[in-house]
Amino acid sequence: MAGSQEKDKRSRDVYIDLYHRFSALDGGLKAALRRVPEPEELRDTVALYRLFYQARPEDRWLRVVFLFPWCTQCKEGAERITPTFGAQMAGRVNEMRILQISRAKEPLDIIQLRRLAIQIRPIVDWARLGRTLFYWTREDKRTIVEDFYYPQSKYNTKGVRP
Repeated sequence: MAGSQEKDKRSRDVYIDLYHRFSALDGGLKAALRRVPEPEELRDTVALYRLFYQARPEDRWLRVVFLFPWCTQCKEGAERITPTFGAQMAGRVNEMRILQISRAKEPLDIIQLRRLAIQIRPIVDWARLGRTLFYWTREDKRTIVEDFYYPQSKYNTKGVRP
């Protein structure tokens, strides 16, 4: 059991460490990341290579870095109480825009998600959001939609009647 907890902590730390490296970049490099219109074009910026100075990043990392400029890491210790990205959009974003993300193919889905992040400027747990963006499966998209509609869903179980 202890080994599994240690692995989860290491996995969590990867996203947080990368966000801290992003935070340490100078303003010009951060601005370059903000101007990139789609994830693949991050490969044409110096900032990406400063973030991943040890090895060439997999394409999955591009989705994570693409949202860094628009989502702030929550305070340490507040990870459990920080609402999910989907929950933070509830009441602030048109529901049709959320559903478009769940139906869209890559890279349009991540571009639309970033537009929403630009609009609401969420405070997130980067360990949780980073993992979601890194894997970015159909289920991950669905979870964002469900969090939008059921902001308290992490406390509810599926199939429970109102």
